[in-house]
Amino acid sequence: MANRLSKIITKTGDDGTTGLSGNKRVSKADEIIEAIGTIDELNSAIGMARVVCNNDELDKELQQLQHNLFNVGGDLCLEGSALILQNTIQAVENSVEEHNKHLAPLTNFILPTGSELTARIHMARSISRRAERMLVAAGQKHDFNPLLTIYLNRLSDWLFVIARFTDETDEELWC
Repeated sequence: MANRLSKIITKTGDDGTTGLSGNKRVSKADEIIEAIGTIDELNSAIGMARVVCNNDELDKELQQLQHNLFNVGGDLCLEGSALILQNTIQAVENSVEEHNKHLAPLTNFILPTGSELTARIHMARSISRRAERMLVAAGQKHDFNPLLTIYLNRLSDWLFVIARFTDETDEELWC
């Protein structure tokens, strides 16, 4: 990968296009690029949460999600790619179930606030929901791994549960 990323200024995007696999160029305003950009933003938001995370196990899970999000981007850029698999989704589902079983039942909507870590996780959750919407829009014009939308749906569920897990005693309910 080092050789591929050694030249940063290529000027190939100066015309408002960017490259996908197979030397295919698309507009930077194309839905697939919006989706890829939102996935990148989500990955950065998870990185921001990791900066203030003091729980080694949770940090390890967040790190794995960042790797998975690079795979989501790969699946979007590389036609025919399937880096996100059913077992990737299952791992997220298992983690949701494990964390959620320790939480009090949710009886009302909660405000996206709390500790700095929790607020950052809520921000990542809302970005994940937007990324999912962008994927649905991109899927109307582009073919890509159909598991990506499912993965992002599960990821936003995971982020919601983790936000509750990190700040359960301080949850602020909507009234």
